[in-house]
Amino acid sequence: MEGRDRMIKKIFDLSDYLSRGGHARHKPGFTMVELMIVVAIAGILASVGIPAYVNYKNRAIQAEAIEALLRGKMDQEVYRAENERYASTIGCLSSFGGSCAQGTYSTPHSYLVTVAAAGTTTYRIRAAKTYYGEADTLAITESSANPIISNPGALKFSLFKWIFE
Repeated sequence: MEGRDRMIKKIFDLSDYLSRGGHARHKPGFTMVELMIVVAIAGILASVGIPAYVNYKNRAIQAEAIEALLRGKMDQEVYRAENERYASTIGCLSSFGGSCAQGTYSTPHSYLVTVAAAGTTTYRIRAAKTYYGEADTLAITESSANPIISNPGALKFSLFKWIFE
């Protein structure tokens, strides 16, 4: 009887061994190598995703400045039709307060909008902000259909520059 019990026990042990994929003792959890692989993959995804997201966000913020410049362009034409000259300060324009004493306007994300130059036939409206130590300046004139960007690289976020500077 004792031999038969040992044989049954060996059969159950063998079936248990085979059901675990051939591993005699398998402890639940992750190995260090598996964790290192997951961390490496997460690091690679973050090194690509974070700069792309920050650049996308900065472009969206720049859209506010472009919108302000285009509003300023329309308001300058209205102001000229009424006064035979362009407004010399941003505050004179109806979209930006209507008080000629106000010389600057700040967008919700801190672009500073000013009238850089104005006369009877020309004007220049400027929006500026500093990103990562570089100035991003946009401007629009009476003859430009779209805003002119002086430094397109200012909005680009570099993870390496951020870490090492």
